[in-house]
Amino acid sequence: MDRQRRRSGLRARLTRMFALVAVLAVLVTTFGTVNSAFRVIRQLNPELNFGPLRDGGWNVDASVLSPQQQLARDAGRQIIGSAVRSALLSALLAVIVAGLVTRQLTRPLSRLVDGAGRLQAGQRDVQLPLPPRRDELRDLTGAFNELTTALARQEAWRRGLMADIAHDLRTPLAVLRSEIEAMQDGVQPTDGAALARLHGEVLLLARLVTDLRVLSLAESGAISLSPTGLNGAEVLRSLADAYTLRAAEVNVTLSVNAPHSVPLTADPDRLRQTLQNILDNALRYAAPGLVELSAHTDATGAVLTIRDHGPGFQSDDLSRAFERFYRADASRTRDPSGRASSGLGLAIARALTEAQGGVIKARNHPAGGAEFTLIFASPSRDLPTAAHVPVGGL
Repeated sequence: MDRQRRRSGLRARLTRMFALVAVLAVLVTTFGTVNSAFRVIRQLNPELNFGPLRDGGWNVDASVLSPQQQLARDAGRQIIGSAVRSALLSALLAVIVAGLVTRQLTRPLSRLVDGAGRLQAGQRDVQLPLPPRRDELRDLTGAFNELTTALARQEAWRRGLMADIAHDLRTPLAVLRSEIEAMQDGVQPTDGAALARLHGEVLLLARLVTDLRVLSLAESGAISLSPTGLNGAEVLRSLADAYTLRAAEVNVTLSVNAPHSVPLTADPDRLRQTLQNILDNALRYAAPGLVELSAHTDATGAVLTIRDHGPGFQSDDLSRAFERFYRADASRTRDPSGRASSGLGLAIARALTEAQGGVIKARNHPAGGAEFTLIFASPSRDLPTAAHVPVGGL
């Protein structure tokens, strides 16, 4: 099977095609050159009686030839013999060169076939050497290497996500199991407090599932978005109004600094969810005090910021702020309800922002506290300041 494949493969077909073209070119060139040589000799010396090339250079009997004519006839035969030998040698060289050239052309393709087979077998770290020449084969090989790198990154992301999901689902499931088994054994009374604990763990599981779905859709680019023109200033004011009571529970005062209209283009629901996740994180970890929401426009576009006056990020926390399932020190949380976080809020905020072509950044403000910045594209015209976007709670 392999032998038959080699005979009918691209390399074999190209070799035969190039060799055939080269041989035909050599034969045509040789025939034309020798025939032209005989014609010139016949025109210069008509008394030699040279015939056409197919007659071997003579069309007369050898017994009637003069010595000069005999010498010319031998010379003609030598010309023909030399031309034939040159043609055969040229044809042989053409076949050899065709084989080398086709091998050079098809070697990257063979490597690609081998790499594709290894990729299909489950190997994700396949990287092929780039051909030395900057041509289409080099571009194709480079594209293949980029594809395998992206697949490896996606595979690592999938494995990490599955490990994170398993880790974060284990705790509420273990709590549910222990509580239920304690109730079955009569160790734990089945009262309102126990049911409330079970209900809290169920809510955490539901929140995890919902957040995971949103995150997976956003990171895969499959989330449904409806970008429209918004006023960033009114978006922040609506957000502050919706969070006033919750902020008061943790002794936090919300302040909005957006004196001018800040037009931007974003999906209203996804922008609202992004800002809610960031503000919820600020209320959860910021010390009692002021949380500032501001909006302005600069050369980069519409800029929305949420800054608290808490302790800010630790060095490790800042580098991992948008990492899935990462939570800062639980002892620093100030959520009065004691609700457990899914650890996906900021990861969802980043995924939703980037899915809309925006940019999200986190840093420690020079004057203290953590600051989140969102940058979105501005529409071609300003929106009226009265535009209002309702913002609900989490």
